Amino acid sequence: MGRQSLHSAWWSGVRRRMGARTTLVVTFVTALALTAALVANAANPQVMHFTFADSYTDNDFCGTGMTVNVSFAGHATVWLAPNQPIDFRNESTGDTVFANPLNSTTVSTHSAYQFSTTLSSGDLTGLHTYEWVFKGGAEIIRGAHGVLSRDAGNLVVDVTFNGDEFVSVEIVSDRGPHPTFGNDCDVLVTALGLGS
Repeated sequence: MGRQSLHSAWWSGVRRRMGARTTLVVTFVTALALTAALVANAANPQVMHFTFADSYTDNDFCGTGMTVNVSFAGHATVWLAPNQPIDFRNESTGDTVFANPLNSTTVSTHSAYQFSTTLSSGDLTGLHTYEWVFKGGAEIIRGAHGVLSRDAGNLVVDVTFNGDEFVSVEIVSDRGPHPTFGNDCDVLVTALGLGS
């Protein structure tokens, strides 16, 4: 899995689409909103509830060189400092729709799962490993004729970084199945009619 982290890929896409000046403004507004949310939740500053929605055009969907329109929405509860032996926890539900503008084909995904992470070894500025635990329906992919793929159950993976740079991922336990963990492109590209 030689790809950049999901957050890095998302953020680099935001910077390309919006430019450096707009990115600075968005970062400032986001920081203010987060601060306001924390102050508003002062009775229990460890938990945040939020909804999210957006859409964008991916001009190189899954490395195919083809354009796909993407829209997503969902909600999540995040424990910033959970009172458990983990570093971070969230419960989220989300839906994404992928649309091929050339043939009007759409594919949707749904997820509803719990996620937690624990730093299991190393130093955050150097080589370090997290244990990520997914419980529930991580991703269900649906096309015009029903379910194409289903990632559900319990999945434990060790993810290694060197500073902020992704190094590797290793599945520790898969009580699923999770056939598209880390790469749902094969299913999505075929279902959208972008290639074989």
